[in-house]
Amino acid sequence: MISVSFLTSMLAGLVTKLGIDQLMKHGYMPQATYIKAALKALEKDDLDEAIRSYHLSVRRWRPSQRTEVAGEIIASAIAVRIAKLERRVAELDEILYPRRFSRQFWLNLLPRNRSKLKALQEERKGYEEAITVLNKIRDNLNQRG
Repeated sequence: MISVSFLTSMLAGLVTKLGIDQLMKHGYMPQATYIKAALKALEKDDLDEAIRSYHLSVRRWRPSQRTEVAGEIIASAIAVRIAKLERRVAELDEILYPRRFSRQFWLNLLPRNRSKLKALQEERKGYEEAITVLNKIRDNLNQRG
């Protein structure tokens, strides 16, 4: 049989946990808590959570040096992602739009390569959209930070 004191302590722990989660969710915890969460999320490659935690850190307090450094780290992570996507777009451009009368130019004219070229164009379009989204995220980060 479960004792009343055990149930009481479990209930108190649960209420405390839920209360802290709500305080954390609404930005009432110390700024360092959110910076730590943002950097951990960035380590896990969760850019959305890193930005959300960063925004919570500057919602109620003036940005400190730590906050500014964390913002720069997040911005550089975004810049690295954009650079990788732009390199891939450049690779695809070399295949899709080769120099005139190069080997790739003649290969692109062959009917058997049309489906491959169409797939590469779709891939390029997806990368361009991802770059646009990342640029908007970076702009949003810079506006609030």
